[in-house]
Amino acid sequence: MRKTVIILSIFALVSHSIRSQNKKYEAEKAAITDFLIKHIAFRDGNPTHQEAADEVNSFLIKVFEKQYTVDQIPDLITQALQLFYKNSIGEFDDSPDFRRMTTRRSMCFLALAFLSDKSRYLTFLADARNTLNNIEDFANSEMLLIVNMVELYKTLGLEFALKSSIKDLISRYQDDLKSKEQYTRNNFAAEYREILSKILKSLQ
Repeated sequence: MRKTVIILSIFALVSHSIRSQNKKYEAEKAAITDFLIKHIAFRDGNPTHQEAADEVNSFLIKVFEKQYTVDQIPDLITQALQLFYKNSIGEFDDSPDFRRMTTRRSMCFLALAFLSDKSRYLTFLADARNTLNNIEDFANSEMLLIVNMVELYKTLGLEFALKSSIKDLISRYQDDLKSKEQYTRNNFAAEYREILSKILKSLQ
C-alpha cells in the first residue's frame, strides 16, 4: 500500500509539473500567435496575383487562430497539401512568379508544421527554411523569422522543453534578426525582439 501511495504521489507531482509548465508558457504562446496572425499575410506586388496569395493567407490565419477541433486536423493537413500542390508550378529562378510561388509553398509548410505533432513538425519547418533559402534576402527575411516563431511556439508546447534549449533557440533567433532586420517592415523587428525578450525574462 505504501509503495502504491509513493508511486501515485510521484505521478501527481510530475503531472502537476507538466501542467504548470504548459500553463506558464500560455501567455508567451498567445503573444507568438498574435504576432503570426498580424504578420503572416503575404502581400503580392502584383494585384492580379493577390487573390491566390489571399487563399493561402486566410488558410494560415485560420490555422494560427486554431479555428478547428482536433478531429478536423487531418482534413486541414489535406487542405495544406492541396494548397502546396496548387502552388508548385515551376518557374524560372529569377522571375517574380518564382518568388511568389516559393513564398506561398513555404507558408504551406508552416501550416503543416503548426498542425503536426512533435515527431513531425521539425521536418516541415526545415522544408520551409530550405524553400525560402531559394529566394533573395529581401524577399525571404520576414518569412524566415516567422518560421523561427512557429518553431518557438511548438517548442514551448513540448511537455519537457528544457529552459536551456529554449534559451539556445532564442539566442539563435536574435542573431537571425540582426542579419535580417534591414529587410523587415514597419514594427516587425521591434515586436519580434520584444517577444524574445519577454520569454527570456520568464525563464529567469
